[in-house]
This record gives sequence, C-alpha cells and structure tokens, in this order.
Amino acid sequence: MAQLIVARAVNIGASILLEGIFTFVVVILAPAGRAGSNDFQEIERRLLRLAVCNLVAALLSALLWFFLEVASISGLPVTGGFSTTAWQTVLFETQFGRVWQLRLGLIAAALALVAVALAQVKVPRRLMLVLWLLSVVLLVSLAWISHAAAAGAHPFGLLGDGIHLCAAGVWIGGLVPLVIFLARVRGSVSLGEAVGRVLQRFSTLSLCCVSVLVVSGLSNSWVLVGSIHALFTTSYGRLLLFKLALFAILIGFGARNRFLIKAKLLKTPVGPHLLPQLHRNVLCEVCLGAAVVAIVACLGVTPPARTTVVSRSDRVIRVSAKSPNSADTPGARELPT
Repeated sequence: MAQLIVARAVNIGASILLEGIFTFVVVILAPAGRAGSNDFQEIERRLLRLAVCNLVAALLSALLWFFLEVASISGLPVTGGFSTTAWQTVLFETQFGRVWQLRLGLIAAALALVAVALAQVKVPRRLMLVLWLLSVVLLVSLAWISHAAAAGAHPFGLLGDGIHLCAAGVWIGGLVPLVIFLARVRGSVSLGEAVGRVLQRFSTLSLCCVSVLVVSGLSNSWVLVGSIHALFTTSYGRLLLFKLALFAILIGFGARNRFLIKAKLLKTPVGPHLLPQLHRNVLCEVCLGAAVVAIVACLGVTPPARTTVVSRSDRVIRVSAKSPNSADTPGARELPT
C-alpha cells in the first residue's frame, strides 16, 4: 500500500508539474517577455531541463504504479506483477491498461519533443504549444482512472474531474516555474523589468484556477462523499477534510501574495527585501501543494465515503435480516413495547 501511494504521488505530482511548466512558458512567460532576450531564453531552457527530469520521474512512477496495480488486481505478490500473462491481461483488457497505454505514449512523445526543443537555439512557439497540449491531455487522463470513473459516474462528473486536475496543474504546477523565475530576477535587468507583468498574469490566472477548483471540488466531493455525516465518520472524509484545510492555507498564502506583495511590486520598483519575501512565500506554497498531492494519492487508494457508508448500511441490513428477533423472521417473538 505504501509503495502504491508513493508511486501515485510521484506520478500525479509529475503530471501536475509538467502542465504547470508549459502553461507558465506559453501563457505567462512568452507574452510578458521580450522576444530574443537571453535571460528569458535561459529560463525557458531551465524549465525544459526540469521537464525532462519530470518526464523521467513520470515514466518510472507510471511503470511502478502499473505493476503494483497488476499485482493487486491479480491477487499476486508484488513480484507477481511482472508475470507476462498478468500484465498483458491488465494492459490490453482493462480500462486502467488502456489509459496507461495512452499515458506512456504521451510521456514518450513529450520526451522526444523536449529533446528536439533543447537541441535548438530558439524554441519555436508551435513546439511549445504542442508540448503544452500533450501535458494537458496527460494530466486529464488521470480522471479516467479516478474513483468517479470506477463508480461509473455521469460523463459530466468525469469532465468536472478533468477540469479540476487542469486547474490544479495550472496553479499548483505553475508555482515551481515561478520560483525559478523569481530566483533569477535579482541578477537580470530584463527580468526585473518584466517581473510585474509576469506576477500580474500569474496572479490573475491563479485566481481563475482557485475559483474553478472550489466549484469542481464541491461537485466531486458530493459525488464521492454524499453527506456531511460521511465526511466526519469515514477515512476518506477525514482525508478530504485535511486536504481542504491545506487548500485553505494555500489560498491564504496566495491571497497575501496577491494583495500585499504583488500590489507593491506593480506600483514601485523592485525592492531589496520584497522579492526575497515573495520567493519564500511561493516556496511555502510549493510545499503545501506537495502535501496536497500526497493526500490526493492517499485518497486514490481509500474507498470513497459514499461507498463505505453504503457498504455499512448493507451489512446492517443483512445482520438485521438474520437476527432471530427480526419481525421478518419466521417464529420471531414480538418485543414488548
């Protein structure tokens, strides 16, 4: 179980970060930057190298996750997941396997395209756009193996799950590229001139993502939890509450950055203490985001609260039906009132 949670956390985190990297380059950095600037090209190349490491982590964790699932589905020990018959059956005859074929293909294609991008002096915008689209599909594909998909949820439920993942990728995944950008600002004149525009664009995009996360999160929670009672009485519900608490703290850091620090940066030149403070705050957001991803990995291996409550109700009904004091049992005695 612990191995599966780690594999899921690394894979989900890598998918989120990958979308965040290419969204930051395509939507934030390129429009705010200066065409041909060496400093912007250097940040772009750093992010591409980070994407390579990220894709390798996604590939290795995907393989580990797959073989652990094979062992779990087949009822075999962990080493049994490497059985040719077992993994071929899961890969070609299950929904999980078909999704994994798509994910592994997307990772391979992205690795090849990133290698092509790094081999060029200036990366074409079209190539970056293709990489961004690949990262979005890679992240959204996780919705097809979620609890909502396993429960046969309405297509709109899966759509909401995919939108939730996309919003998380743009906001939480974009925090790491923002940290890298802020670390380079102090030593660059061109980056210092563009920091206000970059922060303004990222702040606006993050605000939109938070709104989407709140709405889609409430919808998904209702589908998988079902009641306030289940939220407090099941393992899934308590994990979800912990996730919501971290999410609230994360929003608090983001609000502080938006309304205090970023407002000052947009009105005054870059101060010697303001950027380090912002850099530290964003690092805290990154740590909180990593904790949220770890909880999401735990939620993925925990039965949904709605399922748990239904199972308990079924057990109670069965026990009542078998009870010798049940009114439906032949020969049962009527209890005194």
